[in-house]
Amino acid sequence: MNTPTATPIATKSAKRILPPEFGVTIVLAVIVIYFAAICPNFRTVENFRLLSKQSAQLALLGTGMTIVIATGGIDISVGAVLALCSMTIGWLTMNAGWNIWAACVASIGVGTLCGATNGVLIARGKLPPIVVTLATMAACRAGAAMFNGGHSISGLPEKLNTTFDLTNIAGLPLLLWLGVVCLISGAVVLKKTAFGRQLLAFGGNRVASELSGNRVKRIEAMAYVLSGTLAGAAAVLNTAHKSTATPDAGQYLELTAITAVVLGGTVITGGKATVLGTALGVATISALISGVRLIGQEDRLAWFLVGIALLLAVEVQRTRKTTP
Repeated sequence: MNTPTATPIATKSAKRILPPEFGVTIVLAVIVIYFAAICPNFRTVENFRLLSKQSAQLALLGTGMTIVIATGGIDISVGAVLALCSMTIGWLTMNAGWNIWAACVASIGVGTLCGATNGVLIARGKLPPIVVTLATMAACRAGAAMFNGGHSISGLPEKLNTTFDLTNIAGLPLLLWLGVVCLISGAVVLKKTAFGRQLLAFGGNRVASELSGNRVKRIEAMAYVLSGTLAGAAAVLNTAHKSTATPDAGQYLELTAITAVVLGGTVITGGKATVLGTALGVATISALISGVRLIGQEDRLAWFLVGIALLLAVEVQRTRKTTP
């Protein structure tokens, strides 16, 4: 006679998967608490306003970078594109006699053209993104230096600075609101539109996305077009904030944008993206750079720490991916 045996109840691992934004939230909290404790000027309202203004352009670049990295690509040309677009504003206004707003629209057009060039070469030409955008970075840096003999262009109309840098809405700088609106728009595009879903599917599995009928070349190209357009828009904010067009504008911004995106939880190999994480990454890096400056250290230390943060973020992603 067979004795019935109790069937063991299958239990699933009760592992709680933390959201990808969790890590950067902790890092941001640590940075803010640390600098607020050792530097009284860090916790002032004036510093918060300055920090929010300076982070606006990074928010725009970070949004575009999130979209590009979601495809599994990379765009290291955004800082140089920003410089070229900034010099375009200065030259068209001061040398060609254009209206300042027309010059700003033209600079965004230049950014869009640079992004479209990247997109076509990568999507249609099937060239590696890092090679294409490296070439674009070199070309744009050279192009920016050709304007005005490599010198800055000052004397821009005051209304550019007054409109963007000095305007407040609900007590907060307009630049901050523009960065927030851009990030929210990027999140809506990725999560709530067919284009965003196709873009993430493409980044997750290119072959499967193509077999499912998605226009993968168009999707990939559009990601770089958006990145270039936002770099052109960031140039307007950069020029307005400084009231000067400079050929070396945007240096290291490609590094900071990529770090903000990856640190925030967007997977560097594509397929998974979080704009909320990018926003937290932007805040983290901006707070870090501001704190380093306020304690009297050179920017070199900040860029070194940003580079370390990027390496750690990539390693965390690699470890998380290989852990069963």
